[in-house]
Amino acid sequence: MTEVPSASRRDADHDSLAPASPDIAGATWLRRIARDWLAFVVLGTIALLGFAKVGEDVFNHESGSFDATVQRWMLAHQNAAAHQLFTGITIVGGITGMEVLAVLGAVFFWYRGRRRVAASVLVAPVVAIASFNVIKRIYERPRPLGLGDPVDSTYSFPSGHATASAAVCCTLAYVLWRERFIRGWIALVIAIGAPLLVGLSRLYLNVHWATDVIGGWCAGVLVAVLAVVLYDRYRRRRSTAAARTTRTHPYS
Repeated sequence: MTEVPSASRRDADHDSLAPASPDIAGATWLRRIARDWLAFVVLGTIALLGFAKVGEDVFNHESGSFDATVQRWMLAHQNAAAHQLFTGITIVGGITGMEVLAVLGAVFFWYRGRRRVAASVLVAPVVAIASFNVIKRIYERPRPLGLGDPVDSTYSFPSGHATASAAVCCTLAYVLWRERFIRGWIALVIAIGAPLLVGLSRLYLNVHWATDVIGGWCAGVLVAVLAVVLYDRYRRRRSTAAARTTRTHPYS
């Protein structure tokens, strides 16, 4: 004999299928925003304070001892294989390379129908390049002599390679992770590993001082935070629109 569900049982089953109430969904949304913004504020503040400290030391000519120590260590550990490796890294991870990477990322998101995501990715190289060009003219810091290869004629602080790589790689890594194209650990490898190698290549090739690279990393992270905030603003709007559609047509 088939059991007929009671009225209370049918109501309970119906409630379990219904979407979450607006109050619960709203509270969850607010908690998520608070958590994300806290992370952005903390990271942005650390990067800003780091750049301010390094910039102050460079401006007041107080970084010479540290820069000279790092330079001596790098020059004492030169070999042909490492020189070739870091030359390749500095070419691939250069400003042009980062521009190409950002454009490829933007094209990928545009092709996937996420045009505003593509725009937020392109913010990183544009702002990074504009920023370090302005700052270089303010400091007018001479570069090291290099290792016999041609040295860029631009000023030294901050490193354009370090700034652009941190800005582009951190932004792309975060966006690809949030859009669920890559796992979290892969995003960390891209965001940390790539700028680290690019910055080290500039030190190994003796075309930048250590504080140039550290300042560039800090500036790049600041730019990435800006790009990520713009991206997350769009992402919240997209999520809110999807939630409204679900509440309006819960069983469509």
